[in-house]
Amino acid sequence: MNCGIYSVLYLAAKLYELAVRTRLALYDAGFLKTYRLKAPVISVGNLTAGGTGKTPCVAFLAGFLQREGHKVAILSRGYKRSSKGRVEVSNGEKILCGPQAAGDEPYLLAGSCPGVHVVVDSDRYAAGKWLAERPAPAAVTVFILDDGYQHLRLARDLNLLLIDALEPLAGLLPAGRLREPLSGLRRADAVIVTRSDRKFDRAALERIIFEYAQIPIFYAHHELTKMRRLDGGETIEAASLAGRKVAAFSGIARPERFISDLATLGMAVVERCDFADHHRYQPDELQRILRLAREAHVDAVVTTEKDAANLTQLAPVRSTIPIYAAQIEFRCENMEELNGFILSKMPAKMIL
Repeated sequence: MNCGIYSVLYLAAKLYELAVRTRLALYDAGFLKTYRLKAPVISVGNLTAGGTGKTPCVAFLAGFLQREGHKVAILSRGYKRSSKGRVEVSNGEKILCGPQAAGDEPYLLAGSCPGVHVVVDSDRYAAGKWLAERPAPAAVTVFILDDGYQHLRLARDLNLLLIDALEPLAGLLPAGRLREPLSGLRRADAVIVTRSDRKFDRAALERIIFEYAQIPIFYAHHELTKMRRLDGGETIEAASLAGRKVAAFSGIARPERFISDLATLGMAVVERCDFADHHRYQPDELQRILRLAREAHVDAVVTTEKDAANLTQLAPVRSTIPIYAAQIEFRCENMEELNGFILSKMPAKMIL
């Protein structure tokens, strides 16, 4: 790296660190207040910028808690949405807005978690209070705070920190990828290590975590299970594309990992198009992707469910090549222990 660029990034990272530490100190001293909702709150978040698999984890938690008999609501800020203020994405019965107003990840959660309220607001406490005070057939019994590790305004009963096994825990933004210093590990009640099905130094990661907090560590990964055809055709098993030539496109934080997941399943990715995270697609961009796919003589075009949400504003695309959205599911090595831990940490008021 150029010495001048390094110096600028280093200075910027130090200024960022000062701002982060000042904010944390203000909360610790009580100058910035933390507010508590009447129902328990489970926060899912991370220390690093970019994807660690929060959305599949939130969807898993919502489904698990629903099966335990709870009325679940998800609170999110709706990153990069076009709307302002508070937006009810789903009332638990139907989706009330599109991905542009909701943000692609809340919209995706609304679709994958039927029966769950989803609300976006930069002030998650205000959103939860508003939702809790609304007349409803059944009161919310647990809130899930999506990407909430740094949202200290809202108190939580369980703080789950996700760490990507392949992501170096070094360097604050913008020089590195850390949102806050590693001392932030002390706020976690448990760590969930994602992408733990890949090769990494488990002992070294545990040493870093235990240096700051003696807390449970759960090892998880996200399994690519099915392919949903975007034109309404049949959903197929992801493994059925093994050995096939595919074109892949995505607008996610770590596109190379999506490509790696496809390759792991045996797909031959012969053409790829990467866009910025949360990219909003234009008709000409999709047409270009399909043209490249035709020229490469692929059997299918594959994208992520998050990207599929950002295609909904486009008119239906007619294509002789099937376009699929890859569906992933949260998996945990010690799932029963994780489930038991989640329930054990909830206060008595959560017991139905």
